[in-house]
This record gives sequence, structure tokens and C-alpha cells, in this order.
Amino acid sequence: MKNKILKLDNPCNEKWENMKPNEKGSYCELCSKNVIDFTKLNQVEISEIMKKSGNKICARLTHSQLNSPLLNLENSFNLNFPKSKAAAGLILATSLTVGQTLHAENQTIKTEFIQSSDSIVNSKKEKSASKPSEPKLDDIIIFKGKITSEDLKKPIENAKITFVTSQKILSAYTSTEGTFSIEIPTSLVDDDNVIRVSYYDVKEKRENEMFFGYETKDYILSKEELKSNFLMEAEPEELYLGGIGVYSKKRKPIVLSNGVEIKYREFVKARMGEKSSCSLENKDYLYFDSKFAIAIYGNKAKDGLYILTDKTEK
Repeated sequence: MKNKILKLDNPCNEKWENMKPNEKGSYCELCSKNVIDFTKLNQVEISEIMKKSGNKICARLTHSQLNSPLLNLENSFNLNFPKSKAAAGLILATSLTVGQTLHAENQTIKTEFIQSSDSIVNSKKEKSASKPSEPKLDDIIIFKGKITSEDLKKPIENAKITFVTSQKILSAYTSTEGTFSIEIPTSLVDDDNVIRVSYYDVKEKRENEMFFGYETKDYILSKEELKSNFLMEAEPEELYLGGIGVYSKKRKPIVLSNGVEIKYREFVKARMGEKSSCSLENKDYLYFDSKFAIAIYGNKAKDGLYILTDKTEK
């Protein structure tokens, strides 16, 4: 099955703030075109827009959206891109992030179990079929650290740190000092441990500039790094503007739900609201590209990995 990935074919130098806002995004008088704001849309919505447009479209989107596959069942797209001068360039922009509100107590770090499964999965990480007993203190690694902004060097509150395995996902949020702590059973730890840091619930105001938010970032840490006081810097989210197209790549991502593989096509159908054997009721998902997917699930996931998680109350 082919996957579609967005491509910035013709970057644009025009500034977003110079355009006139409208219901689709903004109107660029320089080229007399609507520029659609993808930053508030999910991958299914973007996919539908791209299909209807025939790829002749200008848009604003994030770095993360450029690197996430579109969820689409079509076999191909027309790869004829607009060649107009007005459709050209790349801008680094900023504005308030759009995210969910996190109800976290001030200066309190909380750890949540998002997903748990006793299933045994066929991956590079062999797990015992017996149900583990309550872990002892010596059977736990306390992963702790601090997150600050790369540019201002200030602590970031409400950043979400997620420890990811194919069987269980653990997460915590940073305090007002930017610190966090997660208790991780040693049975889940190996030589390649995937940590995701996201900032959807971070609210930050800055004077004299527009700020969009911080970029979600994945890390692969060794067992020794998990034991250390790990320091991370949040990088401001990059925004791109210009003529957008897509390219196709034959891939077969793995989809896991409660540690069990499900068919990718059924997952995509469910995401598109079609009848499917895959239920997404009260479900979110995490996507990992090849490098991190392999660290989580082995070489079988070289084409990418989706992990379904239970929605949690905010």
C-alpha cells in the first residue's frame, strides 16, 4: 500500500501576517490565492483537501506535518505542482499553539498509565508470558530531568514526557520548574528506549513576537541515560509556507492496539470514518517514523509504527 507524504514544492517568502485572514486561512494579494492554514487540521482533513485540489494549493503547515504520512486510501496523486513565482518559499513563523487544556496542579508532577497490555507481541523485545509481580524498588528506574526553552533558557511547564514501548506507555508532565519524574519498571527497559516530548498543553505568551509553540521531539536513550538527570531543550516549532504537493511511497506501517497488530488499511478506514474492523472509539494514536519504530518494535516496523492509546481525561 502506498503512503502519501506532503512536499513543500515551492516555498514562499511572503509573510503570513501580511495576508488577509479568511475562513480557509488567509488571502495572498501578491498571487491572488487563498493560502490554507493546515496547522489547525489533522492528517485526514489535509488529505481530503489535497485530493480535491489536485495538488494545486498553497498552504501554511508545521514541520511535524511535513514528516507525518497522510491517512488516505487513494492509490496515487497527480504530482503536477504549481510553478508560479508567488507559490515559492520557506518561512519560519510563530503564533500561539492550538492544543488541549491541561488541568495540572501547579508545581505537581503527575505520572499516568496511558496504555497497558498483558499481550505478548512478536518483536525484538521478548517478554515473559507470565504476569509480572508488583515491582520492587530495585526493579524500577526513575527517569527524571528538566526541560527548558532553547531560545530563552526558561523552564517549560506542562510539557508531556512519554516513555513508549509496544506493550505499555507511561507519561508525566513537567512542573513549573520544568522538572519531571517517571517510574519505569526495569522489565520495560532495554538498550534502545524511546522517549517522546510534546508540548500541546504548554501555554506561553511572548511580547513583541508571534509564537506558535514547540516542536514535538523523539529521543532514543540507553538504559544508562534513563538513569541520569536528563536535560532537554524545547525547539520553537517551524512553520512553512508555499506551494504544497505530495509524493507517494510504498510502505506498510505496523499498527498496534493493546500490543496486538491490526491491519493498517482497517486503521486508515476507521480514521476516515468508514466502516472498519478497527474501533477508534475513545482512542488516540501515536506515530513513529522508521528509526524510532524499529527501536520500539524491531525491524518489522521499518516502514513506521502507529500505536493506539486510550484517551485520557484532561
